[in-house]
Amino acid sequence: MSAGNTQAPERIGPYRLVRKIGEGGMGVVHLGLDEDGREVAIKVLHPHVAADLKARDRLIREVETMRRVRSPFVASVLDAELVGREPYVVTRFAPGRTLEDIVLSDGPLGAREVIRLAQGLCQALVAIHAADVIHRDLKPSNVMMVNGEPLVIDFGIAHLVNATRLTQTGMFVGTPGYLAPEIIRDAEITQKADVHALASTVFFAAAGVPPFGTGAFEVICYNIMEGRPQLDKAPVWLRGWLARALAVDPDERPTAQELLRMARALDPRVTTFNEVPPPNRSTPSGTKVLPSKQTYSDLLPPVEYGRPAPEPPRTRRQPEVKPPPYVPAPMSARPVAPPPRPDQRVAGYPAPPYTPPAYTPPRQRKKYVVGSQLVGGLLLAALVGLTVMMPVVMSVVGITLALVLRMGEYLFGDLVKRRQARGGASAADPLLVVVGTPWALVKSFLITLVHVPLALLFGLCVYGVARWGGGFDTNQAIAYAAGGLVAGLFVLPGGGAPRKAVARTLTSVLRTPGAALVAALVAGTAAVIVVMFALGQEPTWEPWRAPSTVLKELTDNARDSATGLVTGMIDDLMRSLGLGFLSPWGP
Repeated sequence: MSAGNTQAPERIGPYRLVRKIGEGGMGVVHLGLDEDGREVAIKVLHPHVAADLKARDRLIREVETMRRVRSPFVASVLDAELVGREPYVVTRFAPGRTLEDIVLSDGPLGAREVIRLAQGLCQALVAIHAADVIHRDLKPSNVMMVNGEPLVIDFGIAHLVNATRLTQTGMFVGTPGYLAPEIIRDAEITQKADVHALASTVFFAAAGVPPFGTGAFEVICYNIMEGRPQLDKAPVWLRGWLARALAVDPDERPTAQELLRMARALDPRVTTFNEVPPPNRSTPSGTKVLPSKQTYSDLLPPVEYGRPAPEPPRTRRQPEVKPPPYVPAPMSARPVAPPPRPDQRVAGYPAPPYTPPAYTPPRQRKKYVVGSQLVGGLLLAALVGLTVMMPVVMSVVGITLALVLRMGEYLFGDLVKRRQARGGASAADPLLVVVGTPWALVKSFLITLVHVPLALLFGLCVYGVARWGGGFDTNQAIAYAAGGLVAGLFVLPGGGAPRKAVARTLTSVLRTPGAALVAALVAGTAAVIVVMFALGQEPTWEPWRAPSTVLKELTDNARDSATGLVTGMIDDLMRSLGLGFLSPWGP
């Protein structure tokens, strides 16, 4: 992952992006600020990763699992948005340098720092494996060093698109020098693969070079599969620990918990080790390695022993000369260690007592104080209040609004579902909207035609309650009935499509809790004002006349039949609206 200062987009979700800080095969990492002004690391997935449905499903499951990992040595997942057009994962931000950058710039770490690194990584791996997760991409560039302590980053992202297999282009996703043999062989992958990667990372920190060499991709993979780490380049006291963890067979490697116990027993003053392979194991040169014996040879650097040549016949047995016992040199005779660099101590230089920093669990992203549902309810209350004030006009507006919202949900709701299914927009989306508009209009009109009578019945129930239960006069009761009609268009069965359209629109506009709170305050204030006016003044019946006047005239002039009364009311209403030429009951 390479650092940079490329200009980043201004926002993504509720986070403000400050600058680009890195980029890898799976996405771009930005430094961002959350709603409380705290720094976070935001990884935005590349489009080809976001478009992979299996990758999204796996990411959703593993992000939920990662929320259970609580360790000061793991960059915890704070938030994630996985269903939008730009999926992203938010983790704890670590203000430090990667282990890879430190080693390449300043050289290998000192003995005490290597032990501290090994123990911290083992504790991180124990927490990760306890959550039943496999990291699969543990390497020096994914380990941040913060105040001398390791912090595992890039969690649960590196293996989204089947990173342990060959991709469609035939290339591995990951760094070859830190992959376990079973990953390269495309065999079953277990948590022991992380143990192998952890040991490779510690090897790099201690030796300054990758454990399986550098060069061609095929050469590195061959060395990994054959189990040929360059243990002679690692410190003597560390070789036995590395040899156990770098075993080719996963069953021969220790678990993370066992590796942690071994790491706590590491001591640079103890120079004995047991990294010699068992007898009859072939070495790269084809020679055989002799088994280790309890002699002074264990104190020497590892060498390759060739097959011993036949000895010439001897006439008499030569006495065996035993070497003198090993006596460590006195402290006064040992060379004085140079002063440590700012971020590194050499072997033998005593480190001050280490006190682990207090770990504070990351705060989860706050829930919205108010949401789109509350704002939508307040807007509906304002619309009902306006209908009580202007029953005729607002009833027509309410029916038209329900028709338009239902049509929009049929068009754009299906479009959003298709985008979520395929992981992004398509060039054919505008054409699908144009082609689907006529059918959406017809479907919306037919359903609205059926739904309006249901809402009208609800309005009649409101009229009865207001007229005979509340003691209101005819005009006021009919005004409340009109309000019930408009409310029924959205709250009764069959009003789901308009409600979804309103909720989808508000959710896309109100992206932050602050915006939702402001919208709720504005909509609530408007609703209170409208309702107060509706309760305190007579309704306006323009462009029609007051129902009490119309009913009186029709009662005086209509025929002695209920049919004549109803048809007369309809004829009078159509004439008031300028549609008298359509009335079949006119002169």
